[in-house]
Amino acid sequence: MPLTRENTSRFVQAGATKVHYHEAGSGPVLLCIHGGAPGAFGWGNFGRNFEALSRHFRTLIVDLPGYGKSGKPEIEGPRTSFYAQVFRDMLGALDISSTHVLGLATGGSVGLKMAIDYPHVVERLVVINSPGGLSLFQPTPASAASHDYYGGEGPSMERMRAIMERIVYDKSVLTDDVIRERYEASVDPEFMARAPEGKGGKPGQSLEPLWQDLHKIEAETLVIWGRNNQTMNYDNALFMLNRIPNARVHIHGKCGLWVPFEKAAEFNQEVIGFLSVSL
Repeated sequence: MPLTRENTSRFVQAGATKVHYHEAGSGPVLLCIHGGAPGAFGWGNFGRNFEALSRHFRTLIVDLPGYGKSGKPEIEGPRTSFYAQVFRDMLGALDISSTHVLGLATGGSVGLKMAIDYPHVVERLVVINSPGGLSLFQPTPASAASHDYYGGEGPSMERMRAIMERIVYDKSVLTDDVIRERYEASVDPEFMARAPEGKGGKPGQSLEPLWQDLHKIEAETLVIWGRNNQTMNYDNALFMLNRIPNARVHIHGKCGLWVPFEKAAEFNQEVIGFLSVSL
């Protein structure tokens, strides 16, 4: 039976937060955490990788609190710490003692924070184009402000396309269906009212800096970057390589932020290899 959004959909109560996730496969657990942006959700970020990953791992693709079908709690304090605690509680509720963690952008920052605060929980870590390091050589490029998406005339397919064109190198991979799926998620009334990147997101509530604590990470770590990422330069990956004790880096040429989508086959192969091979 093919894996679909419907037949893999699950819910679990993680402390005070209801978390929605997709599950398939068996074996070592792999927790996949998506990035944060208008209309972002787990399946939208990793649905293209789910079948390949689930052949090797018990793969859990989560919706961050505030996104997708997960609960939309009021978040007090740093978001990264809040998310990390929610996913620790989620694993406990599922009777999972430890997991590999794979995170894109915001999701990778959450993985870093989990590895710092709960080292016994994280076995190996894959971080993709994620805040947490520092730029060594270049100023951070100016990025399109997500909150502007809801300003002025409001959300539209054209505005969503403009946002998504900034996260890929090859714009031809962005079909109308891909844009429409993300746009429809971005105009969900609850998302707009409560999500951090929604219309009602709290101004100034950002991810906390992690660079000073990266040396505390004990997990074997693979840092993946797109050389053509327009939001953060690839020298952030080199900073992480220097700071995380057991780290290695793979930088993809002709690739933007959304590596799991643009380079799906190669990405799947490198992640499966890294998580499966004895180091």
